[in-house]
Amino acid sequence: MNNLIFEKKYRIHTYEADASGKLSIPGLFNYLQDAAARHASILNLGKEHMEKENRFWALARILVKIEHSPDWEEEITVRTWPRGREGLFAIRDFELIGNNGRIYGGASSSWLIVNRDNRRPVRPEIILKELNILDGVKASLDRNPEKLDAIVEASYSSRIFPVRYSDLDINMHVNNVNYIKWVMDTYPLDYILGHRIIFAELNYLHESLPGDEISVMVSESGPDSFNHSIIRKNDDRELCRLKIKWDRIK
Repeated sequence: MNNLIFEKKYRIHTYEADASGKLSIPGLFNYLQDAAARHASILNLGKEHMEKENRFWALARILVKIEHSPDWEEEITVRTWPRGREGLFAIRDFELIGNNGRIYGGASSSWLIVNRDNRRPVRPEIILKELNILDGVKASLDRNPEKLDAIVEASYSSRIFPVRYSDLDINMHVNNVNYIKWVMDTYPLDYILGHRIIFAELNYLHESLPGDEISVMVSESGPDSFNHSIIRKNDDRELCRLKIKWDRIK
């Protein structure tokens, strides 16, 4: 396997499973984030390498489709690879693979390279040119993540809550995974116990930091399909958009 493709095995621990005994969606997102970070370091594009250039990676969009949810204590493999660029975005894809070789799901993500001082994006070809990614690299899904529409009228808004220490990552802003945790907490428990997420698409619009006050807006877009918007109430700025589709557990 060449170094443009990275694989890592993960055994699903108790704290990564949800109430149904399956890998939780936050647990899956953590695996994707971890695999991407590890592979970037192997390619000399990790956090430690980017800091020398006064830059950092920022996840802008991600699309995840789940065909099968793995069980607690099951060992799965996350396979990931860079797939070139789209405008200012560097594209990275993922596959989730069971022990039997079955593809459980896939994901496609769009990343920005950001200058740490002025917070402006840097064109990715400047950084990625040495990877020599050829045209026609396999895509895990049928499309890249796209720009989501804003919610026109919300059917529900959550209570306002503060960003807490436990929400923060190594860069002292809210970890990407916590946005989906905040959204899942807006659903009734009975609904979550009777359904599983089969599709999730996220747009990260702005950083969330200590001191922010947060609210989540929800709008139904179809049967078992919902749009969400995370709002910073301090200045009413939209931080993240999410679209989630559920399937009833049979």
